[in-house]
Amino acid sequence: MHSNVRESYSWDESSNASLSSLTRGNFSDKSVDELKGIAARANPATTHWQEWETLRELSDGRMRDDRQDTETRLDWARLALTACQRKRESGEVDRVKILADEAHIRVYAIRTFGPTKSDPMLDMFDLCAAVFREIGKTREEVAAETADWKSLPPNRMLRLRYVKNLLTPLQALMDTMPEDPMRQRLAAWLSLIPHLP
Repeated sequence: MHSNVRESYSWDESSNASLSSLTRGNFSDKSVDELKGIAARANPATTHWQEWETLRELSDGRMRDDRQDTETRLDWARLALTACQRKRESGEVDRVKILADEAHIRVYAIRTFGPTKSDPMLDMFDLCAAVFREIGKTREEVAAETADWKSLPPNRMLRLRYVKNLLTPLQALMDTMPEDPMRQRLAAWLSLIPHLP
């Protein structure tokens, strides 16, 4: 999913500065444009993943602030996704957790600003396909594991929990998605949620 929606905020390789040193530890007084520039200059090697998480949380919150205009809110959504990508690049955060964060951001944006295939961030079909790919198993395989999940080894139980965490944000798309084979596929996957740990 991330490769389709990643903004071109490539970082400045000449910079050794971390995200927090560039913001002087204060994210909240910066505009979205200032933070986009800072995120582009921050060196991933010197920026701890928790700094990216702070940026994601701030950007997610600002995206939801309906006092701002639509374009600014969309910019905040894109910055939140950039922060998710930087966390992924750190290699220190579970990729399923990051994808779940991305799904929550994108679902909110789709429901608030409307779906469109012309903007990968707002493409609900792309989002669903990305989640299904990440699950890495067929619906039938996952359904078979849910039948007696309490007897599974802990690592397989955890994997089923990840599946639930990935599917849960997609529930909000059912009201938005038109009749389509993807809608039917999504409905089938979502029917597993009550059976997952």
